[in-house]
Amino acid sequence: MFVPVIPSSGLTGWRFLQRTYDTQLESLSNNSQLTRSADYFSENIGKVKTAQDLTSDRRLLEVALGAFGIQDDIDNRFFIQKILEEGTTAQDSLANRFSDNRYKEFSEAFGLGPGETSQIDRNGFTDSILARFRANSFEVSAGQQDDSMRVALYAQRVLGDLATPPQKSTERLAAEQISASVAQFASEAQDDTDYFANNIGSITSPEELVGDLRLLEIALGAFGLEDDFEAIASFVPDATTLVSPELEKIQRVLEEGSISNVAFANQLDNPAYAEFSRAFGFGIAEDTQVGEQGFSTRITDRYIAENYEFPAGVTYNLPIEIIDGQFALEAFSDSDISNDAKWFTIMGEPPLRTLFEKALNLPSEFGQIDIDQQLAVFKERTQSVFGSDQINQFSDPEMLDDLITKYVVRSQLANFNSGASAASIALTLLQS
Repeated sequence: MFVPVIPSSGLTGWRFLQRTYDTQLESLSNNSQLTRSADYFSENIGKVKTAQDLTSDRRLLEVALGAFGIQDDIDNRFFIQKILEEGTTAQDSLANRFSDNRYKEFSEAFGLGPGETSQIDRNGFTDSILARFRANSFEVSAGQQDDSMRVALYAQRVLGDLATPPQKSTERLAAEQISASVAQFASEAQDDTDYFANNIGSITSPEELVGDLRLLEIALGAFGLEDDFEAIASFVPDATTLVSPELEKIQRVLEEGSISNVAFANQLDNPAYAEFSRAFGFGIAEDTQVGEQGFSTRITDRYIAENYEFPAGVTYNLPIEIIDGQFALEAFSDSDISNDAKWFTIMGEPPLRTLFEKALNLPSEFGQIDIDQQLAVFKERTQSVFGSDQINQFSDPEMLDDLITKYVVRSQLANFNSGASAASIALTLLQS
């Protein structure tokens, strides 16, 4: 059984643990018992398809629960199975009803609930669970010698993530650049797209459409046929050719439609011609679409999507949909959860709650008062001690270290014998 080296309690022991953490964690990871557990998990977790599969294998469940610090529930298999089976998508699911957020994180990590996608086969899943399992195992071992060390290690591992506002992903940054490029092009093309919106409804035939170059530019550009428009716009008639060949081609594409296999649009190599003809519906046995509700917006949105300038150096593999002239970013929202929500998360996780209660010198009876009163007191005391009640301040490593230091010092003071003299307490702290 691996036993972490903690030479003393209090700040001396905590600073030593910080300095030697990586080395000691590696020693734990090489421990034969933990290695066997990790190897078994790696070899067998891929067989799990349901919540029952996981809860019926005690060795797998030990690692899974241990990764989230809820290993004490190993014998509550029915409870754990319900946590997994109900998932987290429904607000009234069992995991969401617990104030301790670790159960929700556990259920989300496996994704075995209704409407969820199993994460077990996802690349990196096993490594992620095992990394958490090793870290928590180290914390448990440290706690067997000094529980304050376990709390401090846990807080150092998870509080920074909770406190740090979500960072914009590479995908989000790319989407924002695309959105800006779309907005710029839409602004530059607004006169033409407004003209199209205001006038296309009065068009009743292909001849009328090809006779209005401003309308035709948007119509062809929406389907990637801008080369045809350029040829039509730049055409200069001569004695042998009075009408642009491209104009005649486009008019015929529209007139014959796309229903018949022998329609002109279906004989051309580029399928965009048939799609263009079908969109307007001027062809044989077709219903004209130009007067339908939303038609002009569909065409101008498509025109913008086809013709805006994609930002140089940007990689983006998701579909780009233009709605009302804009690239929607809703799917990439990076909104942070509220400060109060973070406080409730802390209040619901025993290790984090213990850390703040001790660091803020709150009495043990504090947890018995109304939950909203507790929130108010936590925030007021944090404001007084740290200058702000915002949890995000602890994303700063120095602020987090200050918080943990206060916790460790107060835990050390609380463990002194009640009869210790002021001089001996001061001496002990100085030696720390």
